[in-house]
Amino acid sequence: MRRLDQLGTGETCEIAGFLGEDPHLVARLVEMGFDEGVAVTLTDRAAGGDPLAVRIGATKVALRRALAARVAIR
Repeated sequence: MRRLDQLGTGETCEIAGFLGEDPHLVARLVEMGFDEGVAVTLTDRAAGGDPLAVRIGATKVALRRALAARVAIR
């Protein structure tokens, strides 16, 4: 399964779910708008590849690469 941190810049995907067993992490991601079925676009990467900037609807969110690796996409 692909992960959010594997997207190319400008690529859009749909969130398929979350990887791992941390309910607090999942709750935090959902609070930020990362919910199953939501479309996200990777808009930028920092020079070293971390953090990532993703657009969810009209909101742009900076997300650490390690956290983005916990988001499964399709």
